Amino acid sequence: MQDFLNDVPLLVEVARQKSFTKASEILGIGVSTLSRRIKLLEERMGVLLFYRDTRNVEPTDNGAYLLDRCGYILDEVQKTYESVVGNMQNPSGLIRICMFQDTYEHLLKDALLDFAAKWPDIQMELTFVEHPVDMRTDPYDVAFLIGPSIAPSLVARRLLTVEPFLYASPELFERYPMPEEPHDLDQLPCIALQRFGRRWPMHNGDRQVTVEVHPQYTFSSVEMCRDFALAGLGVAMVRKGRAEADEKAGRLVRVLPDWSGGFAHDVNLVMGSSQLPQRVRLFVDHILACVNP
Repeated sequence: MQDFLNDVPLLVEVARQKSFTKASEILGIGVSTLSRRIKLLEERMGVLLFYRDTRNVEPTDNGAYLLDRCGYILDEVQKTYESVVGNMQNPSGLIRICMFQDTYEHLLKDALLDFAAKWPDIQMELTFVEHPVDMRTDPYDVAFLIGPSIAPSLVARRLLTVEPFLYASPELFERYPMPEEPHDLDQLPCIALQRFGRRWPMHNGDRQVTVEVHPQYTFSSVEMCRDFALAGLGVAMVRKGRAEADEKAGRLVRVLPDWSGGFAHDVNLVMGSSQLPQRVRLFVDHILACVNP
């Protein structure tokens, strides 16, 4: 079968050109070599594929049948090859992306808008997710994943590390005492980010504790956690950069300022392979340049 597959392009070209000489020029092999391989093919198959005379080469019925079937397959293989090569080289086509909505709003919004303006022939399909995806099975070219649980077979590039702290509105402490130790959080309404759950690890130098909270509110959005904290409805873990302006304005205060949340985590750009189409490679390089200039 392998010999037949190797000889299919020769068979098709001879049938199309109706000449061993012309076919040999197109294929880049000698006439005698081409004639010998077609003869061996006929012997292996036990059928005559071409009628030959001094001027013409005509396919037999069997030869015409093979040309009809194999010629179509060969054309499709060529088109597929050219499509894949073109997809790897030309900056056009679709990029399928997924991320948490908060990642877009607070980290990547400007970078994606700049990329769209720079490469108008590249389409982006962006999906917001609430839980991490599996790049080995989910239909994405690029995912922005949080945390260390990334399969070894995937390619990951770290963008930044995020470390949250506890914040609340001063209004909250008109009704509740200011906590002095992590376990005092049991006395306060808490606002939990869904993907981090109810176990809040805290650390202060060498001291590490894990607090089991019973959240009054649980959201999949960091922004909602912050909004509810601003409204005086509870204590939330928010990254310092997101809370800084509100803290300076007095809308939020740092709770347990000597302690930081144990949810320090990396934001990673993840791909299924290092062999990327040109459009995806351009996107990855653009994001890395924007986030880590």
